Amino acid sequence: MRIAIGSDHRGEKVAYRLIRDVFMRDHHANSEFDARQSGVDRIVGAFFIADSEKGTRVRPIEYGSPLDKFEESDSVDAFAADETTSCLDYPDVAAAVAELVSEGKADRGVLVCGTGIGMCITANKFMGVRAAVCYNEVAAELSRRHNDANVLCISGEFLSMPAIESLVRIWMETGYDGGRHAPRVQKIAEIEKQTGL
Repeated sequence: MRIAIGSDHRGEKVAYRLIRDVFMRDHHANSEFDARQSGVDRIVGAFFIADSEKGTRVRPIEYGSPLDKFEESDSVDAFAADETTSCLDYPDVAAAVAELVSEGKADRGVLVCGTGIGMCITANKFMGVRAAVCYNEVAAELSRRHNDANVLCISGEFLSMPAIESLVRIWMETGYDGGRHAPRVQKIAEIEKQTGL
């Protein structure tokens, strides 16, 4: 599974911890990015924002980047770009991740901001994206089982790190039930076609 992760400045520490302690440690992503390995997920894009004296720096991590540095680094700054750029607001980051999911370049996305709400609103503007804000394990499970959510939006400020890690693991490991839920998800797709959103 290909995973795209994005955060704004209010979610950067959570995103960093998720990649290091959940996606890599649980083998949802591997540092070697071996595309030939079956059953191993990989991160295809991540956006970390770090404030510094030079301004806000952003670095996208593309397929093939050495994510093993996450194991060695104590700071998100290690992944900041050398060149400075203007601050990306949460809609910019959410759009970048949602676009990867919408175009099929990522199977799922995880977005982290202060509340998760702004990211969710933005992500749901993309065709085929079903983003859900989840504040507990039950919501995470049901968003997958009933809604086939492919983008998870979480708060980097209102939940403890153990709670976030737990709900992300459940969201990653839960499948879509289909069945009686399939016609409803299909209706969502039809509404997207009608509205163009």
